[in-house]
Amino acid sequence: MNKILFFAIYPAPYRVNLLDYFVRDFDIDFFCETSSGDNRNSDWFQKGNYYTLDTEEGQKRFASLDMNSYDLVAIYDFTTPHAMKLIRKCKSKKIPYIINCDGVMLTNHGNPLKDMLKKYLLKGAAAYLASGENAKRYFIKYGAPENKIFLHTFSTLDSGDVLEKPLSDVEKTELREKLGLPTGKKIAIAVGRFIPLKRYQELICEWKSMADDFLLLIIGGGEEEENYKKAIKDLSLTNVMIDGFHAKDELMDYYKASDVFVHPTSYDVWGLVVNEAMACGLPVVVSDHCVAGLELIKNGENGYQIPMGDDALMCAKTAEIALSGQRYNIMAQNSLDTIRPYTFENMALKHCDVFKTVLEK
Repeated sequence: MNKILFFAIYPAPYRVNLLDYFVRDFDIDFFCETSSGDNRNSDWFQKGNYYTLDTEEGQKRFASLDMNSYDLVAIYDFTTPHAMKLIRKCKSKKIPYIINCDGVMLTNHGNPLKDMLKKYLLKGAAAYLASGENAKRYFIKYGAPENKIFLHTFSTLDSGDVLEKPLSDVEKTELREKLGLPTGKKIAIAVGRFIPLKRYQELICEWKSMADDFLLLIIGGGEEEENYKKAIKDLSLTNVMIDGFHAKDELMDYYKASDVFVHPTSYDVWGLVVNEAMACGLPVVVSDHCVAGLELIKNGENGYQIPMGDDALMCAKTAEIALSGQRYNIMAQNSLDTIRPYTFENMALKHCDVFKTVLEK
């Protein structure tokens, strides 16, 4: 059985759960740079069979690695200090390595020194895993050969998470009653960390232009929560609701009970919440600074891409979709049809295929 060293920045669920697939075919050692971070709720990080380099045991095990024992190194976050050391070791010992990119926007790139470093790190990789066309362009920009770039369906969804068809009005009403949500309103849901980058504060302020029967439900948690509540109070808003962190199973019910997903973010390298909302049959109104929106949302078909910062247009398109009658049902079904291939199983199988291709060479 081939032995693979697997490295990531932290134990995200979409990293740790991959191991369940990889251990069927490979002998895996998995290390993470840190056990937490990125302003995320601690419950989000996945337990599993891995070591983190912010613990004494993890540091000792990582320092004592016999690199010659590995047939392949898979690096899922390649710009951390330890990841860069790994790449240098792979280069010097001629161990094949694979680089992953979850997603990226190239608008913020162009620092000459950083560009030189990225080209050095990426040069010589045996293969490149890209979440979509944006990640592919990123790899090409920094010198990756196109024939070594493999696309995969980046996701946290199991195949059973994707609805066959959108919920009916009756089903939504029943679910809202169960969750304690109002049954006589249109609900726009937003899900994410409560941090300035997500721009929920700006969306709340713009929501004052929406009719009272349009509820904005924001689910997540974080440092900005009190600021959101203050804005709601100062603006005397009765159609905005703030809720805390929910585990995935609970969260999926909130998506299903809603009508439209809104995501005003100023920058998301992907935005897996877009996948989750689409799996629940929601049209999506998303800023054009979210890579998942760029990859998955087609204007007028399953939602809209909105210029980042144009919150008035985001509100207008949200209302337009929610009130569009039969067209709403078509857009909801289009979301399901688009996201159906984006399952965790498909992502894992693609990764295993790439590993095997590299090892065979």
